[in-house]
Amino acid sequence: MSIRIVALLDLLSALGRKVVLAVALSLAAAACDPQPPMTANTLQQPSQVTQTIRMAEYRVAPGDRVRIVVVSDPELSGEYEIDSAGMISPRMAGRVSVVGMTTAEIEETLRTRYRIDGLLRVARLSVDLVARRPFYILGEVGRPGSFPYVSGINVAQAVAIAGGFTRRASKARMTIQRFNQTQGMEETVTEDSPVGPGDIIRVPERWF
Repeated sequence: MSIRIVALLDLLSALGRKVVLAVALSLAAAACDPQPPMTANTLQQPSQVTQTIRMAEYRVAPGDRVRIVVVSDPELSGEYEIDSAGMISPRMAGRVSVVGMTTAEIEETLRTRYRIDGLLRVARLSVDLVARRPFYILGEVGRPGSFPYVSGINVAQAVAIAGGFTRRASKARMTIQRFNQTQGMEETVTEDSPVGPGDIIRVPERWF
């Protein structure tokens, strides 16, 4: 065997030992570097994008407020809060039931109403959601009551808006009744849980 071949084999052997040593050191470092524990938040919390209600799918209900802009006749424009019966009263259109509709469906309903009534032959208008219905928080917080909804809010933020927890609050037994759920149908939540428009948060008192 020539001297060059022997030298090449020795070089490859040395490189192989270095690779093995590097892998071993890497594995040892990984073992010594503890990973953060998996938490409920890590395992099951969806992204904020999936928690946020998309505006195109949002269906209005009492307490929501909409703005109607009639391009064909600006004097017919205005803002309206949906009343307890799920209705609004746009100018010259009478009372219109809009509960459960998207803004696009409200637009089409008003176009039809103005056209049938003969008020506007071509009703060019738009409907925007100005404010969503409030959320409610009851129990062991500084100021129980209703509060304007803030997009993307979670339970901890809702509690902060309501003046924070009292000393008697039980954070482990908080519940939410989601909007449109049957009375008494509640889910246990944590401070990271999302809050939707119209939801009712309950913060009970500690047992001891």
